[in-house]
Formats: sequence, structure tokens, C-alpha cells
Amino acid sequence: MGDTLEKSSEEPEISLDNECLMKMGDLVEVSSGEKVKFDDTGLSLVLQNGLENLRLENSLTDVILCVDSREFSCHRVVLAAASNYFRAMFCNDLREKYEEKIILKGVDAETMNILLDYTYTSKMLITKQNVQKVLEAASLFQFLRMVDACASFLTEALQPENCVGILRLADAHSLHSLKQQVQNYIIQNFTQVLNYEEFLELPADILCSTLKSDDLYVTEEAQVFETVMNWVRYKESERFPLLPYVLENVRLPLLDPWYFVETVEADQLIRQCPDVFPLLQEARMYHLSGNEVSKKANGVTPDTSPS
Repeated sequence: MGDTLEKSSEEPEISLDNECLMKMGDLVEVSSGEKVKFDDTGLSLVLQNGLENLRLENSLTDVILCVDSREFSCHRVVLAAASNYFRAMFCNDLREKYEEKIILKGVDAETMNILLDYTYTSKMLITKQNVQKVLEAASLFQFLRMVDACASFLTEALQPENCVGILRLADAHSLHSLKQQVQNYIIQNFTQVLNYEEFLELPADILCSTLKSDDLYVTEEAQVFETVMNWVRYKESERFPLLPYVLENVRLPLLDPWYFVETVEADQLIRQCPDVFPLLQEARMYHLSGNEVSKKANGVTPDTSPS
């Protein structure tokens, strides 16, 4: 009996050869003929498939998510591992930690099903039709990798007709990288984006940050001025007080002097807004200065004799 116990306590030898191990995973380190360090890279997939099967069989589930009229049986540990939102819900002393059924708001059942399929399988189908809802839900429930996937999809889908909507979506969900990429797209394709009414829905701060860019693609500064005035007139009663704020992003001194006098100074909204007069005066001084320089360059001396 003693001999038997002594032998069973010895560390068993591993007889798997290297070729067999490599078929199963990565052979991390061979220290001797008796010990190996082995990383089974396929185990994570086995676990994932196993958890998905348990969900489909409704086995060992311990929470029901209620969305609209549908119920989704899930495992708290899986949700908490995939989402910071559910981690906070189930790992802190919140009411939901002890409830069997949890009612979720801010998402529809179809979108929630996409999120759960992704959680258990790591796969999802993003389309132009569902990307906004999926992004909003993933942002709400903090499925961060899903948010990144949606943002990448939207970046690839940028067009003049949809870029403003994508920009507003990125801004609403604090997706700074996506927002910057969309702004760069608008800056580089400004004259095309202007053709769509959606551009006039831009918030003032985003409009100004776009207009002030040195890389803004326009053929002439008059386009920028007309953009500002169209934007103000689109919601005139609401935006008229913002006119000085947005107009300062137009390089008025770079406008053709004739256009400045005939169009800018003659505009009724401009004339009704005293707060923009300093901007106009600065442009006038620049134009006068430019005319004097031009005259001197051509050998013309201003007439300073008394009349």
C-alpha cells in the first residue's frame, strides 16, 4: 500500500510528441522529455461554442433580458465578461444583481438579438440598414469592440450625402476618432457636401471647426460666406444670434472687394447685426491697404493735395 501511494504521487511523464502538440495548439517551451508548457489556442473556441450551445439549450442560464415583448435567456458571467455595462450591473450591489428578469430600455428586440449573438459567437452582420441602431445599442451597453467595428464600417461607407449624419452620430456618442475622420472627409469634399440639405443641420461648433480648417477645399472664399448665410437662414430665428460666431470663420479680407461691397455689406442679415460690424471693418481696412499697395506697385501716387 505504501509503495503504491508513493508511486502515484510522482509527477507523470508526458508522452505526447511535438507533432501531436502542434496540431492542438502552440508548444510554448520544451524544458525536458518530462515537462512541456503548452498553450491550447483552440480551447477559447471550444469554450465559446460551448457557451453558445448552453444558451440555445437554455441550460444554466441565470438571467432573462426583457426587450419589448421578447425575452432572452442569458448567463450573467458571459454578459459581464463582454460588457462593462453588465459588469457594473451584476458585480455591484445593484437591484438588477438579484433579479431574475431585467427590463432593458433604449434598444429594440432585433438589435438586442444581434448584440447577444455577437456576445456568444463573436460574429455579427453589419449593414447600412442596421449600423446606426447597432452602434447606438453597443455604445449604450458598452460593447466596445462592437462600437469600433461599427465605426470602421461607417468610415468605409462615407459619401457626400451621408457624411453629416455620420458626423452627428459620432458626436452624439463621443466617438472622437470617427468624428475626426468624418470631419476630414467633409473638409476635403466640401463643395460636394454642400449640395445636400443635411449639411444645414450641422451644429454651430462643428460647422465652425470645419470652416476654420486651413485644408478646407473651396475654389473661392465666397463659397464659405454663402455657406454661413445659408446655414443661418435655414433656422433664422434660432441661429441669427450665432451669426457673429460663425461669420468670424469666414476670411472676409480674402473676398473679392467688389463681392464684399455688393453682396456681403448689402446682405440684410448682415446689416441687422451690429456685432459683425468689427469683422466688416477689418475686411475694409485690409482691402484699402491692398489697394494702396497695388497703386504703389504700379507707380501711382495718391493725390494728397488740398482740394
